[in-house]
Amino acid sequence: MKKILLTLGLASGLVLAGCSSTPSNPQADKALYSGMLPCADCSGIRTSLTLYSDEKDRPTQYELREEYMDSSRVGHTEVERGQWTYGNKEMDGTAYHTVVLNPESEDVESQLRYLETALNALEMLDINGDRIESELNYTLIKQ
Repeated sequence: MKKILLTLGLASGLVLAGCSSTPSNPQADKALYSGMLPCADCSGIRTSLTLYSDEKDRPTQYELREEYMDSSRVGHTEVERGQWTYGNKEMDGTAYHTVVLNPESEDVESQLRYLETALNALEMLDINGDRIESELNYTLIKQ
């Protein structure tokens, strides 16, 4: 009998703990973008970017996964995690939202920037925050 009560008590505690960590806005907790980005020495980089937000839809963490295709690094996946934030940028007379990875970093090269070109797409920007002049695809699509 004691074992049953102990088991029920532990199960109840786990259920309550699980309920307390549920965000009030489950749709705002993460957004996943993915696509195949160009690669200088391989056929492409399968990329997925997950942007995490808090319950008030404020930016928190990100996870960037890059899998190199058809190169000496086939099957090699790099994973980077850090902070992100929103920004704004005017281009061609239009105001856009931007996503900035590692905004606090003093190393400009580690601050990746993406332009929110549509409700469901991010376009990778160059190191200066400008569009990359290329016929190659630099867009990640929201999943």
